[in-house]
Amino acid sequence: MGEFKVHRVRFFNYVPSGIRCVAYNNQSNRLAVSRTDGTVEVYNLSANYFQEKFFPGHESRATEALCWAEGQRLFSAGLNGEIMEYDLQALNIKYAVDAFGGPIWSMAASPSGSQLLVGCEDGSVKLFQITPDKIQFERNFDRQKSRILSLSWHPSGTHIAAGSIDYISVFDVKSGSAIHKMIVDRQHMGVSKRKCIVWGVAFLSDGTVISVDSAGKVQFWDSATGTLVKSHLIANADVQSIAVAEQEDSFVVGTAEGTVFHFQLVPVTSNSSEKQWVRTKPFQHHTHDVRTVAHSPTALISGGTDTHLVIRPLMEKVEVKNYDAALRKITFPHRRLISCSKKRQLLLFQFAHHLELWRLGSTVATGTVEAMCLLAVSSDGNWLAASGTSAGVHVYNVKQLKLHCTVPAYNFPVTAMAIAPNTNNLVIAHSDQQVFEYSIPDKQYTDWSRTVQKQGFHHLWLQRDTPITHISFHPKRPMHILLHDAYMFCIIDKSLPLPNDKTLLYNPFPPTNESDVIRRRTAHAFKISKIYKPLLFMDLLDERTLVAVERPLDDIIAQLPPPIKKKKFGT
Repeated sequence: MGEFKVHRVRFFNYVPSGIRCVAYNNQSNRLAVSRTDGTVEVYNLSANYFQEKFFPGHESRATEALCWAEGQRLFSAGLNGEIMEYDLQALNIKYAVDAFGGPIWSMAASPSGSQLLVGCEDGSVKLFQITPDKIQFERNFDRQKSRILSLSWHPSGTHIAAGSIDYISVFDVKSGSAIHKMIVDRQHMGVSKRKCIVWGVAFLSDGTVISVDSAGKVQFWDSATGTLVKSHLIANADVQSIAVAEQEDSFVVGTAEGTVFHFQLVPVTSNSSEKQWVRTKPFQHHTHDVRTVAHSPTALISGGTDTHLVIRPLMEKVEVKNYDAALRKITFPHRRLISCSKKRQLLLFQFAHHLELWRLGSTVATGTVEAMCLLAVSSDGNWLAASGTSAGVHVYNVKQLKLHCTVPAYNFPVTAMAIAPNTNNLVIAHSDQQVFEYSIPDKQYTDWSRTVQKQGFHHLWLQRDTPITHISFHPKRPMHILLHDAYMFCIIDKSLPLPNDKTLLYNPFPPTNESDVIRRRTAHAFKISKIYKPLLFMDLLDERTLVAVERPLDDIIAQLPPPIKKKKFGT
């Protein structure tokens, strides 16, 4: 790999916003995530969990609820009292509708996807009809005495459950009337609390309503009689979220202590047809409150104040035990937040609402506001490559201001791309860790790229779970491609052979002389360093100098509010 002088940068004071809501779409296998700053992200779980869409937040939008309806339509609602729909093609807010009930705390789409419910600050539950172009108010349900903090539809669409402060209401959808009011117990660890907040409810097909509350309990209710069937005390703090599997054979809850609990429906005895809910697995992957959870067919998904999106596979549901069965913890955006001016030695840092421009060796910052896109410009200024919401890449002739060519379509989204100087070859990285090289002048893949696709990448390279976010080139070594993700920096030497699955991928020693036969046999194109991490940016300033921008996770956690203090044995 050679020796470089490295500017090791740790003054990029980037702190991701906490996660407020997640919503899983079973039809498209996509996950929508909203953060406390109003940002909404969409992850394609079929494309190696890549963050394929991003909607910037705004300080006036505090999202409290997120849901999918009619397949591919995404809605959010929040404390500004508005319901918003997102345009997933144009990547903007399609429209916003005021619900006229004050801040909105909860939202749920009907099982058919044609109706939308919202729960408001004034105690009202409002029903909206989803039309092809917009949503239309239909009617109010019976108003309750306190805010509606959680909602859930019965799978038949005939009834709904609404969680509030100290009670749960069951409504008949056709009449809009409350048919049952179930009072929750304020007792917590033998002490009566002033209020018990029902943070989440789930309505099952058999009429059971599952609730989670601020007293640390998971409770099961009979909606036909309005009575409590069973109660589990699982935490010394709030249980804040719940999500049920589509088959209704398991559910997951998240607590303010950072623990996620998994419940499963199991037979009472080995030969019995009768089943009961049993708490089977606790997971501690968070340091702070777990504000939201989701349940996909093969994984438990959770997020909260510590900013991590955690995807925990259910091993019994994963058919092939490969890298898809590994725990994933997503912290940083799957896009580049840093740009570098090599000649002037400047770094541009992108934050949520401003930019900071730093000179290496200086401590003075200036800021402005500007939108960013996934673009690549050739060093001679003749070519511009652009990647939109789809996986396609279009190359434009800048001087003639027209489309030059389109790179052949690929099934996975683009995560990074760059145009090599001198050759004008476009190097593209995709979310499945494939890397392509496309000749812009010849409008075809290069010989090296065809060789790569014929032989294939090393299996360890393809099993990495963080996307490549930046690609660059060595000014004096045209055969070198430099790229990185959050946990490794790599130089690909196209003059060397590709590694096969039997060779060592990480850091084989280069040959020291012509007689070094063993090292020469193991030398291959990939030179990888894992010294710098989490790595948000790395690039060459000149042929012997690198700049690396890191953001240690401990620095982020230090800026978060303190978690709930737990008493440990012996203290």
